[in-house]
Amino acid sequence: MTPEHQGDFEQEIQRLFHKRLYLLFWVAIVFFPLFSVLDYVVVKNHFRLFFTIRIATALFFLILVGILSTPKWKRYPFPIAVTGLIFSGAAISIMVVKTGGYVSFYYVGMICLLVAFTSILPLNLYQSIGSCVLMNLTYIIPVLIFGQSGPGDGLIFFNNNFFFIFFMAVSVVKSYKDYESRREEFRLRKDLNYYAGNLELEVQRRIKKQEESELKYKELYENIMDSLVVMDTSGKVLIANPKFYQLIGEKKQTKQGLSFLDFVHPADLQNVRDVLLSKLPIQTEIKQFHFRIINNENHIFDIECSAKKLQKKDGIIGFQLVLRDVTVRKKLEKDLIGSFKTLKNTRAATIMGLAKLTEYRDHETGNHLERIQKYARLLAEELSKKPDFQNDISPKYVEDITLSSILHDIGKVGIPDSILLKPGRLTSDEFEIIKQHCRYGGDALKTVETKIDGESFLTLGREIAYFHHEKWDGTGYPSGKKNLQIPLSARIISVCDVYDALTSKRIYKEAYSHDTAVQIIQKKKGKHFDPRVIDVFIEKAHKFDRIRKQVNLFPTHKPATKSIKSWAKNS
Repeated sequence: MTPEHQGDFEQEIQRLFHKRLYLLFWVAIVFFPLFSVLDYVVVKNHFRLFFTIRIATALFFLILVGILSTPKWKRYPFPIAVTGLIFSGAAISIMVVKTGGYVSFYYVGMICLLVAFTSILPLNLYQSIGSCVLMNLTYIIPVLIFGQSGPGDGLIFFNNNFFFIFFMAVSVVKSYKDYESRREEFRLRKDLNYYAGNLELEVQRRIKKQEESELKYKELYENIMDSLVVMDTSGKVLIANPKFYQLIGEKKQTKQGLSFLDFVHPADLQNVRDVLLSKLPIQTEIKQFHFRIINNENHIFDIECSAKKLQKKDGIIGFQLVLRDVTVRKKLEKDLIGSFKTLKNTRAATIMGLAKLTEYRDHETGNHLERIQKYARLLAEELSKKPDFQNDISPKYVEDITLSSILHDIGKVGIPDSILLKPGRLTSDEFEIIKQHCRYGGDALKTVETKIDGESFLTLGREIAYFHHEKWDGTGYPSGKKNLQIPLSARIISVCDVYDALTSKRIYKEAYSHDTAVQIIQKKKGKHFDPRVIDVFIEKAHKFDRIRKQVNLFPTHKPATKSIKSWAKNS
């Protein structure tokens, strides 16, 4: 990249940084006070102190928003961002110390803060590394100075730091890949603009000469950057400009009776015959027809062809072709598409990392998220083939529900380990707390969704997080919705989630066999589940079993001791 382009790229990144920093600060202003709900549920004795800290932090971010708006500080978004990161990290560190220091689970808040910081802002490699190290020190130093450790606390603290460092590594890699993808996309845009701009200027210049005189028209014909060919109805070249002969590797007029079709790529030959020799005689013209040419030196060129028929009163005498070499453009388009795919894959990996926050707290869930994604894709694709769902489930819907399905239990980050990982039956109060994970997750995704223009995959993610525990007969939670009041996305994920829960080992039960799980789900048709969704599930149950076996951390199967009747009664 030239120094001039490098400067333009850095200015573009700075503008993007400034725009996204506004978004990040407003997310922080909303989310910091919102997490007081978690404080009230989990650490009620510290609620007033933590609420004060959260409000103070939100006010500090409001001040930073004001500073960021001033012309003087508008040029320094990264130092302002680091200031906000340090202040918010320090606020969470106080909560960590107050809730146990070495063993506090509030360190997850710092991980969330770090992931949000590196995901939203366009950081380069050094900025992302510095931010990660700074956030980790903000966690470690206060705990070491002010925390009180007991027996075994050191191991828990080491475990917490292990996961912290893992997310640091993921954040650094993600920031680096995003930054390099933006750089490559910027370079490709510049190159594409350069070639497109030069081509347009050249064509305009030569067209102007054509209009001035017949002599200048001849000069255009001889020197135009595109290849011009006139051929008869059998494909024999009647006349062509020097550019065409240069393209095919022939010296002009060294051979008589050249056939245009002899230089068409064999894989494209039939298509060229069908379009140019068969369809063109009955059409006025054909534009943007693509095929490949092989010259005498076996070089392959991508060609964009515009053609029209030449005719007199007594019939068609031939065809005029304008051939444009788009080999370079095709390569640039391919590279640009590759960059877009890299950004898409990076986004999917980041979302999976966020969703894994909950799964990492329960080591017995195996590859739960991976299986849920595959179950969701399978069930959505099969439903899309049914008349009742053809208008509701498009290919984009299938992709969105596959991506967003893993966010269904993201609200569980707000549930205490003592309840989430309890090996025995939950009390009624504990179950009420567990049920709150639907609202936690749905509210969080709803807040993020409001910051995005247009509809995104988060729309389905929000529906799924809120309503995947609703039941067809209205006895579910959190809202008691029933029948078609429940979004289709939640009805699909409900079946997938229950099937995976039944066939997976948990701390409170062994795994059911596939056949037993299918029987249980079938008995809940019309009660727990949408009957139409269950019909498709039963029809494709063998494919669910295949996915379960392919994506499973548990190689052996031990039949569950808990009865079907008992599960049905308590589910």
